[in-house]
Amino acid sequence: MTLIGTLGGRGRARVDPHGGIASDLLGWSINWWIGGDDRWYVPEHESTLRQTLVGDAPVVRTAMRVPGGDAVQYAYGATAPGVPDGTIVVEFENDSPAPFAVALVAREARAVGLDGSVVHVDRRPALVMPRAPSRWSVAKGHSTDVEVCSGAAREGSFPPTTDRGGRIEAAFLFPVPHRARLRVALALGDPAAQREDLDRLPAPDAIARGWAAQLDRGMRVELPDERLAAAVRAARAHVLLAAGLGRPSGNVVSALEDWGFDAQAADAWPKLSGRDRRRAGARPQRPARWREVATLLDVGDPALLLLGLRGLLAFDGAEGTVSLLAELPPGWLGQGIEVHDAPTRRGPVSYAVRWHGERPALLWDAPPGVRLTAPGLDPDWSSDEPAGDALLATP
Repeated sequence: MTLIGTLGGRGRARVDPHGGIASDLLGWSINWWIGGDDRWYVPEHESTLRQTLVGDAPVVRTAMRVPGGDAVQYAYGATAPGVPDGTIVVEFENDSPAPFAVALVAREARAVGLDGSVVHVDRRPALVMPRAPSRWSVAKGHSTDVEVCSGAAREGSFPPTTDRGGRIEAAFLFPVPHRARLRVALALGDPAAQREDLDRLPAPDAIARGWAAQLDRGMRVELPDERLAAAVRAARAHVLLAAGLGRPSGNVVSALEDWGFDAQAADAWPKLSGRDRRRAGARPQRPARWREVATLLDVGDPALLLLGLRGLLAFDGAEGTVSLLAELPPGWLGQGIEVHDAPTRRGPVSYAVRWHGERPALLWDAPPGVRLTAPGLDPDWSSDEPAGDALLATP
């Protein structure tokens, strides 16, 4: 599940591996199907589904093969005019030479109604669309897929539907011409989101650029492992969003502190339970090893990955000692490494590794009173100088 939303707003949603979207503020979920000229395509059942992040930002791109091209869904948080908590944008792109239909499928609702181009779920404005749907289907206790996929979806006015058990599924269909886009917004229950706002909402690429600017602060790293570097960029955005949840984890707050997002960590601290505060306040007793970091890369917990990598790259030890690169990972030999503004108890530490043949050259900038070591490069080297460079022994 990928967390999306906007900084400063309380609206958050999660995108599952098939492009389904749910939010704690909603209590119901939204999914999507594509009606091609040969059949209906349901993401949960398609082997051609691919999901990536745009620019490693919390902008989720889910693509699915249809005849001649792709049906692409984008999901991301954006600020809407007059909606300070932001909204969740869901945009569909027809990257194929033929028109298709998009079915927006709301599930697990207790009440669904349609007022022009706005779907009301549980009696609150929820789904803002550019126009009224061309067709629709609704069911209680079972799926609308048979009616939709058989071409029997209905036209005309949508009947308000209620079910106390939260078993309503409603599908709203829209034609999308070839090479065109359809944009809708999840208002997260905020009635201020209006239809005319849709055209003024930022596009996915603009949101990704905005996140890149937001993340150009705190501790930054340049690593030779592109998979790890991409995961770190995505993880930093994730913990910033997770800090705005009603109950963030202690690991999220610790990761924010370790990566220099002090203001967000301070805002999230009062939300922690006593147990999570104790965990967040407990610091690791030793630097992390590469095997631990590699394992966390596969686990998929962004906060733990940031904590582990921080312990490998710049471990803030006892008595003012900071361990730089506690271990040189396989494949990093001869590759450049940069760490900027790693927070420590005595101030930010930065360093870079360059190579002269098989020997590493270390350049650093640290506060006075910090003793630096670099066990992964040269176990015998240390320095108390606040800034300098040194040609180290061969690892």
